[in-house]
Amino acid sequence: MRRWGIRARVLFVALAPSVLILSALVSYFTYAMIVEVDVALARQGVALARQLAPGAEFALFAGDRVALQHMADAAAKEANVIEVAIFDAAGQVLARGGRATTHTEDVLRFRQPVVQTQLPTPEVRDPPGVPAPALGEIAVAISRGAAHAEQQRLLMIGLVLGAACLALAVGLAAFIGNSVVRPVRELAEAMQTLGRGQPVAPLPLPGGGEFRTLAAGFNDMADRLQADTEALQRRIDAATRALKAQKEAAEQATTAKSRFLAAASHDLRQPLHAIGLFSATLERRARGTGLEPVVRDLAQAVAVMERLFESLLDIAKLDSGTIEVDAQPVPLARVCGQIEAEQADAARDKGLRLALRPGPHAVVGDELLLHRLLGNLVANAIRYTHAGTVLVACRPRGAFVRIEVRDSGIGIAADKQAEIFEEFYQVDNPARDRSRGLGLGLAIVARIARLLGTQVTVRSQPGCGSVFSLRLPRAYTAPAVDAGKVPADAETLEHGAALTVLVVDDDPLVLAGNRALLEELRCTVVTVTDGDAAVRALEALRGQPVLALCDLWLPKRESGVDVLRRLAALTDAPFSGIVISGDTRPETIQVVKAAGLTLLHKPLAASKLRALVMQFAWQVRAATGRRA
Repeated sequence: MRRWGIRARVLFVALAPSVLILSALVSYFTYAMIVEVDVALARQGVALARQLAPGAEFALFAGDRVALQHMADAAAKEANVIEVAIFDAAGQVLARGGRATTHTEDVLRFRQPVVQTQLPTPEVRDPPGVPAPALGEIAVAISRGAAHAEQQRLLMIGLVLGAACLALAVGLAAFIGNSVVRPVRELAEAMQTLGRGQPVAPLPLPGGGEFRTLAAGFNDMADRLQADTEALQRRIDAATRALKAQKEAAEQATTAKSRFLAAASHDLRQPLHAIGLFSATLERRARGTGLEPVVRDLAQAVAVMERLFESLLDIAKLDSGTIEVDAQPVPLARVCGQIEAEQADAARDKGLRLALRPGPHAVVGDELLLHRLLGNLVANAIRYTHAGTVLVACRPRGAFVRIEVRDSGIGIAADKQAEIFEEFYQVDNPARDRSRGLGLGLAIVARIARLLGTQVTVRSQPGCGSVFSLRLPRAYTAPAVDAGKVPADAETLEHGAALTVLVVDDDPLVLAGNRALLEELRCTVVTVTDGDAAVRALEALRGQPVLALCDLWLPKRESGVDVLRRLAALTDAPFSGIVISGDTRPETIQVVKAAGLTLLHKPLAASKLRALVMQFAWQVRAATGRRA
């Protein structure tokens, strides 16, 4: 009953008393009438027996059996009478009317004695208390079949009457209930409609009473609420238009910022690239002179500026969502070889052992993003390790390859291990010494890991070193690894590689910076500004091994990719083409990668440029059997 609605409750209240009263009345009167049938039958039997007794007195006294038989036959013709028997005083049957009854019949039996009537005479008086002598007995058997039929008829009448009264009560209760429920239901439906924010028609006002007051109050409330809703909707529409205008303005600002960032990135990378090359050249030439400390500080400041610029641009690109992951099989040996060439100088300068153990494994991922992730982890490990080893180990784990970067550095406390992946956070560097990094390397690592669909975890204890690890899907087929691992030996660094390097760029500062640094490495340097000049220069070199460093965009929108293809088709000697550009757009990366060329971004660190020279030198040695 707790879950009943108002309609069910009202009908129950209206119907229950009526049903109880009607049921009681119909049951009582039906029972009384059924009992009255039995009483009337019994009265009939008693009255018939009493009527026969006086009439049979004389015939019994006279022994007139014929008269007794006529009397019995006449009485047996009465309704419901089955048998009438007349007995003498000795119990002998003198007359029998009707038919004999059986033991299975439902009958009522009545007996009435026939006594001798005493004539009052003054001479003869009976003693007091002495009963008159009995002459015989009248026996009457009455059938109850008719009574049963009458009782069943009365019962059916009672049931029909009860059903009719019940139907009348239900109809009356429904009418009364609907008169109560209808206004309440209309009010509930109107409230639901109003709750959904839809317009509500005014409720009809009943004749009077509380329902009229309730309907009038709801209509007034609905009018005010709808007016407030319309006012609120107008305010929402105005706010939506304002937000839309602000969104469009923000999108325009974002587009303008992206254009500015792209332009600033390209324009700033050019001079930064040249400054880095010049500072590296100046640092080598100032060794052993009085200018060495100043030049070393200058080179350090330039390196910090380059790292900060590169890291900020990386953070902006990763957060903008414009970088698309090109998942391909990547041999880890190739990635580790490039990282070893780039980080060997930094490890050697600190007296550390840099060991990379890629094994024959390959993973599914974006090679450029994976290279940047592992490069940042290795650089971070070298920065915070003062003695010992930095190890990169790759181990298969089922369908994955686990890559670990281990170091024997200062370690990280457990409560700080989550913070190291935040921007500008550095362990044990409260003074913000820029020579110890910028605090962006691990923030970039975390973002790249999310793009690659993995997560970098860390295990570390203060004073016991750290282990950074990640898992990538294992690739069971991978492209062949480039031959000729590059050992960063002291002989190559000191005596140069004796290579011919062709630099193609339209920026004079970049050409001058490349020339200065490459000549320090004992390279023959040829600088040109466009593709035609590069073709003429290569033809003049007459089949010598050439390393070509070409800008991506040259004058007259000439593509560096096309220039390198032309150059590669002109010579049969060992030739390697590297695209160097300040354009970091994803579509640019895809174009260079589709051409099968290596893309490096400006500003290019001097150590990486030296690594390229050494790598080509060892490739030439492997191909020709002689030092380049």
